[in-house]
Amino acid sequence: MTISLPVLFEDECLIAVDKPAGMFVHRSEADRNDTDVVVQRVREHTGHFVYPAHRLDRATSGIVLLAKSPDTAALVGALFAERRVRKVYRALIRGHCETSGRIDTALIAARGRDKPPGHPYREPQDAITEFQRLQTFEIPFCSDRYPTTRCSLVDVQPLTGRYHQIRRHFNYESHPVIGDTSHGDNRQNQFYRSRFGLNRLMLAAVRLEFEHPMTQRSVVVECEPAAEFQVLMEQLQPFQLR
Repeated sequence: MTISLPVLFEDECLIAVDKPAGMFVHRSEADRNDTDVVVQRVREHTGHFVYPAHRLDRATSGIVLLAKSPDTAALVGALFAERRVRKVYRALIRGHCETSGRIDTALIAARGRDKPPGHPYREPQDAITEFQRLQTFEIPFCSDRYPTTRCSLVDVQPLTGRYHQIRRHFNYESHPVIGDTSHGDNRQNQFYRSRFGLNRLMLAAVRLEFEHPMTQRSVVVECEPAAEFQVLMEQLQPFQLR
């Protein structure tokens, strides 16, 4: 029996759900045999087709916004394209970062994404990410060449929507997201896996703010990070720096 995804917001035009880590939003070339995807789960809940309004990586958990018609999907997609949607993510990253900051580093399109079909070049594209540090931790165990292991919990706001932008930007700043097997630090990942049982990317979409394309009312969708994300954070609390 398929379990319904938690519904965070729903009206006659839109529905937002809480996607677990490891699930595709829709069927992907990466795994054509995987039919347990967000759009199918939501279709079973609503009884009709739905259309993703934006992307969320398979490894990332949290808010996915879908439209109930192609026309609405186009309108919401335009909001994302015009940067009129405020997106907030929560991440656990390696090391102690600044209290707040802005990463303004262009990113090269990856795997044919973020560029027009048939475009022959992989030119860097503007990419901007802002962050706010929430907590810092120092774990009294060695994971690399230092006697302790440091990490920071941050809220992240990507102002652009490039492929794996948050993950690539923080890796560029030498603060890779914990659990990132594509752009991260494998030694750190192994440390958190063996000591804390972590088997996921520590990145979650926790807030969306936008103007409803039909009613023009402000919409705010929020959710807490998934249970396995919070389990690790609870385990880290004894090591929080005051």
